[in-house]
Amino acid sequence: MATGGSPGLPARVRSWTGIPSSLVVVLGVLTGGWGGVDTNMDSAFGQLPQHAAAAPATQPVPPAGLGRSGRWFTYDGRPVYFVGFDTQELACDPSVDFIAALDTFVRYRINKVRIWVYAYWRPDAFLHPWRYADGRFNLDEWNPAYWTRLREFLAAAQARRIVVEITVFAPNNIDDPSDWTRRSGAAWNSRWNTNGAFSANAGGHFSPQFFDLTLPETSTSGKTLQDYQQALLDKTVAEAGGFPNVYFEVANEFPVRNLSIDQVYPWQLHWARRLNARSPRLVSVHAHEYFGDHTRGIEYFWREPYIDVLDFHFTSREPDVISSVLHAAQARGKILQTNEGGDPYKDLDAAARGAWGLFLAGGYYAMYEDRSTRIGSEGWIAGARRLKALRDIAESVSFWELSPVDGAGRQYDSLISRGPAARWQVLAKPGSEYLAFFWGRAMEKGVRVALPPGRYTYEWRDARTAETTLKGSVSGGRGVEIASPALTSWDENAGVALVIRSRQ
Repeated sequence: MATGGSPGLPARVRSWTGIPSSLVVVLGVLTGGWGGVDTNMDSAFGQLPQHAAAAPATQPVPPAGLGRSGRWFTYDGRPVYFVGFDTQELACDPSVDFIAALDTFVRYRINKVRIWVYAYWRPDAFLHPWRYADGRFNLDEWNPAYWTRLREFLAAAQARRIVVEITVFAPNNIDDPSDWTRRSGAAWNSRWNTNGAFSANAGGHFSPQFFDLTLPETSTSGKTLQDYQQALLDKTVAEAGGFPNVYFEVANEFPVRNLSIDQVYPWQLHWARRLNARSPRLVSVHAHEYFGDHTRGIEYFWREPYIDVLDFHFTSREPDVISSVLHAAQARGKILQTNEGGDPYKDLDAAARGAWGLFLAGGYYAMYEDRSTRIGSEGWIAGARRLKALRDIAESVSFWELSPVDGAGRQYDSLISRGPAARWQVLAKPGSEYLAFFWGRAMEKGVRVALPPGRYTYEWRDARTAETTLKGSVSGGRGVEIASPALTSWDENAGVALVIRSRQ
């Protein structure tokens, strides 16, 4: 497991190493904090250390806000496990009270949200970064109301210690004629802007032209597509880059439909480099072709030092499938995430298993919220409670010291040879802490696990609520038997977690 940044990387990605290995962060897990709306840093994280000016040089001051240490995010220099929702239009829909929405996030310990810079599908109802009047955008003029609301949203999220991922480009509407020709299709379409650019190709859409940094077509003011894309990215960084709770994603589901990532990957690298150069914030890229259970194209992004986060949209919600697909990326030292995951309204258990899958693969997950107006509804709360349970369990261990693989890249799943369900995944720091997740066909069987010599405690926790259902202690050995909780105390579709800790 890669645990640190490199001295050659920007300061924003260097490790904070002054954390005791025994620390369990976000003491709200232990003290009951975040049960309501509480924006006080001490109540959320415990008493934070005061770094005096005369502090020894050997004790570096941790960076403020969001950072990273190897594969894990940090906040104010400390590891925090982030769970969230993809709410693309939350900041730009004036009908939504985002203060109430963010307060609801806090109530359920949801500490991450993803938004899009432009939510193209509601040109009349949403605010947009450009001026919009009489059914047309003006790419040469910004919309002050939009940028004011964005800053207010980011400030409100910062006050609640909620991280915001901002997706700059949303090209999902440029690669099909039916999308491109609709008024909601694109501000980039000359038919729906006042700038006289840009034109459809012979197929009646705008792909791969949108990803062409040398496209010669110009607007009536003499600007190219690259000029407008750069202006949008630079404006976003100028308005949002000063917030320490922000990080930037280049584009959603790059390179969208009907296009090989091999053809256009330089476009995403270009804008990732610019984000890195113009902002101290972390940079994320969609690291595989469109979506699906594959990592096609990941090799273009995982070696680049200016990219911090690799994003994936998988079809499967099964933890073992997710882990298998991500296996080659698990030792690369990048943050892994899914920022647009399962829909809790359609299949709550599957969406929650997807969240567990990313965590057990050493990454992060956000459920999909199709309409921000539903935040706080019964269906939304059901998803939020599952994410809260995951965060509670994750932060009950030193998750930032755990890994899905050993130094040679071998999965720790093989430490367990039997369990109370047909399928399982494991995070571990052998000899110290283990977190296993079981799901699938339930069986009245205990766990058989290989543990180094020593004494260990264990506890079983229901993945739906984080409630402890059984606990005890064992001695280490090659085939240690651990009793399983009653089948009535957990659900095979939701899963159950086993936490093992060394007593030494």
